[in-house]
Order: sequence, then C-alpha cells, then structure tokens
Amino acid sequence: MLIKSLKMQNFRQFKGITAVDFSCDPEQNVTIILGDNTFGKTTLLQAFNWCFYETVMFDNNPDFLLNLEVANGMNNGDTETVSVEICVIHNGVDYVISRSQTYSCANGKVTGMKKAQVKVSYKQEDGQMESVRATEVQKVIENILPYDLSTYFFFDTERVRSISTRKDVADAVKGLLGLSIMDTAIKHIGTKGNKKTVLGKLYGAMDLDGDEKARGALDMIQSSEAKREAIKTQIDTCASQIGQYEVRKEQLDDILRDNQTTATLQKKKEDLERRLSTERSTLESTISLFFKDFSKGSLQMFAQPLLGQANDFLAAIKIDDKGVRDLTAPTILELLKRGRCICGTELCEGNDAYNHLMEELNYVPPESIGNTVRHYREKLSSFSRDADHIFESLTSRYQEIYRSKARIQEWEDELADISIQIKGKDNMKKYETELIDVKSRLRDLNAKKERLIRDDATLKSEIERYKKVYDSLIAVSGKNKETMLLIKYAEEILDWLSSTYKEKEAFIREALEMKVNNIFEQMYHGHRRVSIDQKYQVTLLTTIEDKEVAAGESEGSNRVKSFAFIAGLVALAKEKLIANAGEEGFNLSSEPYPLVMDAPFSNADETHTANISKVLPEIAEQVIMFVMQKDWRYAEPVMATRVGKQYELKKLSETHTVLQ
Repeated sequence: MLIKSLKMQNFRQFKGITAVDFSCDPEQNVTIILGDNTFGKTTLLQAFNWCFYETVMFDNNPDFLLNLEVANGMNNGDTETVSVEICVIHNGVDYVISRSQTYSCANGKVTGMKKAQVKVSYKQEDGQMESVRATEVQKVIENILPYDLSTYFFFDTERVRSISTRKDVADAVKGLLGLSIMDTAIKHIGTKGNKKTVLGKLYGAMDLDGDEKARGALDMIQSSEAKREAIKTQIDTCASQIGQYEVRKEQLDDILRDNQTTATLQKKKEDLERRLSTERSTLESTISLFFKDFSKGSLQMFAQPLLGQANDFLAAIKIDDKGVRDLTAPTILELLKRGRCICGTELCEGNDAYNHLMEELNYVPPESIGNTVRHYREKLSSFSRDADHIFESLTSRYQEIYRSKARIQEWEDELADISIQIKGKDNMKKYETELIDVKSRLRDLNAKKERLIRDDATLKSEIERYKKVYDSLIAVSGKNKETMLLIKYAEEILDWLSSTYKEKEAFIREALEMKVNNIFEQMYHGHRRVSIDQKYQVTLLTTIEDKEVAAGESEGSNRVKSFAFIAGLVALAKEKLIANAGEEGFNLSSEPYPLVMDAPFSNADETHTANISKVLPEIAEQVIMFVMQKDWRYAEPVMATRVGKQYELKKLSETHTVLQ
C-alpha cells in the first residue's frame, strides 16, 4: 500500500479544506511535514486512524472533531461537516477511502448528528471509479491495512512507548508475515475435545447408539481435552508472566549492579542523617547546660577581676589584726555579764582575766577592722575558687559545643557532597524491595507452572487410556470405519501443519530477529543486542562477564528498539523472505506498507536521530513523518536527498492551523 494523498475538511485544527500529496517516488520516498508541538502533527496522524477505523487518541475532548472556530460560528439550525479522504494504491489498484460526520447546532449546542459515514471506491481497469457496497466497506479496509497492524504503521512515538508491552504483537506479526492462514487452519482442525472443530465434529459424528461405554469414554476424552486446553492457556499465561518477571529481574540486577556505588552512597547518606539527628540533639542539650551553668555562676565569674584588685589592695596595706578569729564584741560582753569565762575562770571587775577581755573589745569590730578584713579575704578566696570552677565548667561546655558544631558542619558538607553525587539517581532501596518481590513471584509462578505441567501429563495419560478403550469399542461398527478414516486423515494433516508451522515460525522469528538486529546496529551507538522470544516480545540484551542479561532501557534506547522492530518487520515483509522459506504452494508473502510517524525523533539524541534518518528510507517503500523543527536540523543533512515532498505547519491560532 502506498498513500497518495490526504484531504481534510474542518478536522480539529484544520479549518476548511486542507489537502496534502505524499511522495510515491521510490528514489525520493520521504514526505516531511514540519511543525512544533500543538501545531497539529498529532492531528494529522489521527486523521489516518479516523478515516480508516473511526478511532482517535486526543487528550482533549476526543469525541468532538469539528473545528472549534467553525463550531463557534454556527447558529441554531446550521450544519457543518467533518471529513477525511485518503487515496491509496493497494495491489496495483487505486482506492479512495472517505469518512465524514455531520454536526448540527440546536439550542446553542453543537453535536454530531449521526455515526460517521464511511465510503470506499476503487478504480476499475477502464478507469471508472466503482463504489464498494456498504456491507463490504470495512472488510476492504481491513484487507488494505488490518486494524491490529495499524499501530505499527501509523506510529505515534509519544504514545507508543514500547513494542514489547503489546499483548497482541504475536498475532500482528503473524498476520503481516503471512502465518495467520496456517495458524487459522490448525485452530480449525482443532482437538477432539472442542466440539466446534473438525476433529470435535468427527468424533461427535461417531455412531455410539447403544454403546454407553463408548459414549462414556468419548465424554471422558472430550472432557479431559477441554481441561488440557484450559491448562495450556494457564501454562502459556504463566510462561508469559515468568518471562516478564525474569526480564524485570535481570533489569533490576543490572540496575543494582551498575549503581552499586549509588547504593553505597545512599546507605552512607542515611547513616549520616541518623548521626546528624543524634548530634543535633546532643548539641541542643549541651547548649542548654551551658546557659544553665552560666546563669548560676556568671556573678562570680564576671566579679573576679574586681575582687582580684580588692585582694591585691588589702594585701598591700598593713592592718593591725590582734583580734581572735571569729570573736565578736557581743560574745565578750556576754561572758563579762555571766562573770565566768568559758574556761571556767572567774571574771570579776578588776582581776586580770576581766581586764584582758576588756582589752579585747578594742580589737573586735567596729573598734577594729582587722578581723573583718580577715573574714572578707577568706570569703574572697572561697569566691575565687567557685569562680574558677565555673569558668572551667563553662569552658568545657563551650569546647563540647564547638566540637559538636564542627562535627555537624563536617557531616553536613559530606552529606551535601553525597547528595550532589546521587542527584537525579533513583533510590536503590526501592529496586532492592522490588527485586525481593519479583523473586518471590517467580518462585510462585514456576511452582504453579510445574504443577500445571504435571496435571497436563496426567490428563494426557488418561486421554490415551480412554482413547484405546474408545477405539476398541467403536472399531466393530462398520458405520464408524469411514469416520475413523477421516479422523486419521485430519490428525495427520494437523500433525503436518503443526510441524510445518513450527518450522516456518521459527525461521521467521530467527529471520526477524536477525533483520531487527541489523537495523538496530545501524541506529544505536552502543553495544547491545535485540532478542525476540516466542511471543515476539522484544528485549534489549547486554553482555556482562560473558553472560547476556537484560539491559536497562532508557527512553532513547527504547525508542530505537521500537523503530528497529518496526523497520525489521516491514523490511522482512518487503523482501518476501517468507515466500522463500517454505515449500512450494505456500506463498506467505505480504505487500509492504508505508510508515507514518509522529515525532519519530522525540527523546533521541543527535547521533540516534542521524542514524534513524539514514535507515528509515531504506526499509519502507514510503515514509511520512511529522517532525519538529529542532529535530529536523539533525535529520535533514542525512535525509534531504530522499525527501520528495516537504510541507510546514503554520499555526494561525490555537484552533486554526494551515499546511504550507
């Protein structure tokens, strides 16, 4: 199929009639449409999808296709039409596919009147256009480009992130490469357990009248076959899930292995954060104790210089101090009043003892300050010792605070450095947790798969046993001999088809993987390989220590992988390798299809863009790309000679874009 032209009327941003012709020149097979984001590139791609299949993928109001400027200008009773027309060449025949929908305005609201109408016409040998009957229209479209395959040829790079996530990829590949017919034939012959298949119907046609044992054996066979089919489905599901989890396990192992340094740094970061938290608490406590000690002893400490001066002054002057330490005038007077000293000596006025005490009154305060000074100096000495202790305590606290702040600063600097090193990198702990979960699921799934395989083997033995009983019982009936012969023929055909299909499918998958890798090597500047499993799931592999493991995929590498798969798929069909792979009589070839791509270089670096640009024109007979200006700078030098048509989108407003 080659796409000749596209014509739109009032389709989203494209007000009025917008027409574009595409290059069908085999030497200049590329059509470029330039436009930045919101200019209408995605709308162009969706126009193809809507015209062919009546499906669109718009983020904003996807069900309303009429241009908003046109809609806003409508009055009650007015009608307007949205339409898309595509002209293609398929198998040498010109086709025109058109889809349209009428919108009306009522009570100030614009809505679609009916379901969109689709028409298909084709050019006859005499040059006249012939319309396809309405009942055959969608069948013709599916014959030109099956809907299941459309994703691979109408490729929205921003929306389709990975081919490997598509569940229907196997059927799509088989359809494009010509295996669907054989697959359908195998399913048509089927099993004896399915009453709707050829074998099921033949077994059901057996004459079992009056033979309850034979009927019972057949029922058991069919019941067991049905169970085996269900088990086979479960085994396939398990195998698919195991494959997905194994890929993820390898990816996680790869991530953790490649980011071991990051994981170590993250653990160190967590340790530093814990230490910082403890140290900040300790610092807060030490500061609190410092202020507590300061509050209690600040008077002694700050008075120390003045008290030192006083002490020096008192030491420098001579004060007669003949008094008895701690002896006061009241004490002396009390002894004189009692008339007896504490030693027992009688104190009588005029005796020596009395006269001596009277003399002592001259040496006690307030008559003498000598004793008072002595007391003051003793207090001062004690005061100074307390002040020294307080100073030592505050000094010690301050040193603790200083050391704590130094540790905090050091750890904060180290933490900041680690944060810079791991900035933008994922937390490895989440991957470690996920890996544990993946391993657990793999154990459960493998155990389940083994159990299902054992159950299937048991059922197979039962079927063989009941089949022997059944065959021996019905063989005696002449009516059943012809049916048994037909069953034998059907089973032999099924065996041949199954083995041939297996060989061809293996050849196709090997050829596809080889083709995809050849293209991938041209697009990707690295050392990785593409692997395609039995379900056509695509995985990137890398070699570590002589062992191939699933490689972690970036946005860019995933994009190149998807391109390589699509390109390889189209190239394989184009080269008609399938026709040469089988025996005569089986033509499995398919007509190549164009590639229509929106933002093909999104998230690809300069080198990848150049590599993709070099390969794409070679692997498809027609390439139509909607490209951003910034990406075209890198693609144009490589692709310019292959460009047959080039257009540019011009945005007049948020609701009106024109094609120039």
